[in-house]
Amino acid sequence: MSKSRTMMSGFAALALSLSFGGSAYAADASDLGGSLTPIGAERAGNAAGTIPAWEGGDVAPVAGWSQGDPRVDKYASDAKLFSIDASNVDQYADKLSEGQIALVKRYDGYRMDVYPTRRTCGYSQAIYDATKANIGVAKLSAQGGILAGHGGFLFPIPETGAQVIANYRSAFQGKAAEHVVSMAVVQTDGSYNLGTGVVQTYSPFFDEGSAMGSYMSALIYRQLAPAASVGAMLLTVSPYDGSNETWGYIPGLRRVKKAPTGNYDNPVPGQDGLRTFDQTFMFNGLSDRYDWKLAGKKELYIPYNATRYREAGMTVDKIMGKKYPNRDLTRYELHRVWVLEATAKPEYRSTFSRRVFYLDEDTWTIVAADLYDGKGKLWRVEENHLFMASEIPACVTGADFYFDLNADRYLADNLILGKGNENYRAEATVNSDMFSPDALRRGGRR
Repeated sequence: MSKSRTMMSGFAALALSLSFGGSAYAADASDLGGSLTPIGAERAGNAAGTIPAWEGGDVAPVAGWSQGDPRVDKYASDAKLFSIDASNVDQYADKLSEGQIALVKRYDGYRMDVYPTRRTCGYSQAIYDATKANIGVAKLSAQGGILAGHGGFLFPIPETGAQVIANYRSAFQGKAAEHVVSMAVVQTDGSYNLGTGVVQTYSPFFDEGSAMGSYMSALIYRQLAPAASVGAMLLTVSPYDGSNETWGYIPGLRRVKKAPTGNYDNPVPGQDGLRTFDQTFMFNGLSDRYDWKLAGKKELYIPYNATRYREAGMTVDKIMGKKYPNRDLTRYELHRVWVLEATAKPEYRSTFSRRVFYLDEDTWTIVAADLYDGKGKLWRVEENHLFMASEIPACVTGADFYFDLNADRYLADNLILGKGNENYRAEATVNSDMFSPDALRRGGRR
């Protein structure tokens, strides 16, 4: 990918007009850092005063907190405004997704506790500078692969749906990280199967001059539990075209093998068919089998400031319920989101005929998604609960949940529990040399 940055002549005159809740809003490059935030969100609050202005995000570290400590809820004193449940969900339907409404109406006791909106997400000046430098330079292939652009959000003032999903792919959550992560798959009786492993991630996209410059991201996973899978390892690297190249290490065979494609909607092994490869991380892999439509923006109640999932003493048992996660741990706020519709191209067989993604304007992160079956019926619902990790600084996933309405089951992922189990600044231990099949083989034999 070219890393040169030359401004396209006349770009500042290019205007984008979208429907924002029934009103027209136009922006161009000169607004970035002014009426728009440095990554393209509306800086101002809404007319009703229920969404405040963005004032830089909460990038100040929590007093007394150190890397690896359990998270502290800086907003624990916020009073809950109200709850959305089956008795009043229709009253708030204009600010809910179809999937959120379905969950509230389907499950007894399911509720969404709404708190004051805090626009806490912010990034470093380096990310802002790189984002600005991408204007007029970032470029996509016809299949949605990234041809040019680097180090920041690619399209802060997007014109197309393909550019919006590219923004999600380039959303910054740290350059290198190392976590002990758990995933829980709920069974029909309410019990759950738990898998735990060490995840190390690296993003050459944000590392100028990286030896892995031909890749956008890389991940290596070593299984710690259950006992039958201890020592199994997985390596995934992602080129700029959006694909995934995956290898696995099997301890019993002491061999590294290239894994089948993880780019599309094949079911993920070990998850009881509740999630496909391209559902992982809300959306993952190649985007070329969908037509992408940017449908504008709206105000939506979304999960936000979700540090409760990382507080001291948190356990999987405290998070997982029989049909849905513990509602006492959730916090919803009113934010503006980009609405992105993905419709399956007719020439491909697709598990989902349509997907609707909701991306937080302050992070370009998918925070909710509704997935529809071949007959257009709502089938699966996804939620991504964000919080601000000031040490990066960036907003990251505190937990994400995947509901299957047909199976009446769900799974939880990205559960990082216990002191010392998260490290978003792992540059000292994570580097480009780790992410190759040979390195995977050496690691497995140690």
